[in-house]
Amino acid sequence: MKKKGKSKEDAEFEARLAKMNAMLPKSYLDEQKSNQKPKQTQQQKIKNAVREGKKVEVVQKGVGNKVNQINNVGKLLNEDVDIKTVPREISVQISQARNEKKLTQEQLANKISENVSVVKDLESGNGAYNPKVVNKIEKALGVNFKRSWKKEQ
Repeated sequence: MKKKGKSKEDAEFEARLAKMNAMLPKSYLDEQKSNQKPKQTQQQKIKNAVREGKKVEVVQKGVGNKVNQINNVGKLLNEDVDIKTVPREISVQISQARNEKKLTQEQLANKISENVSVVKDLESGNGAYNPKVVNKIEKALGVNFKRSWKKEQ
């Protein structure tokens, strides 16, 4: 029968291990403990930065030979850079033009071949500003939105 608890050999081993650890420099032990933490992926770092309220830049990147495909890639920055959000004036103009044409958000999304969430985000001013989608909406509704940041020619 085995005894519950530590045997004499286990106790001796623990004592030797504690003695060896006492001889090691504290910086070495701290380094070993810090190396045991699991490494975060890029996506996890981005999500954590957004949760903490840090500035995150959204970079649009084309992939391969797929012309219209856009992948959003987040990039953590050490400097302060604002996220390019949808301007309020564009949001208002989109919703007004859609209501004048008596279309729902779902109908407009189908007309421009985008998800309904894209149209909802544009109208509410959430998410990143994508001028390609705004141009699609202009063509679908037959209107031109005023952009105060562009100089008229």
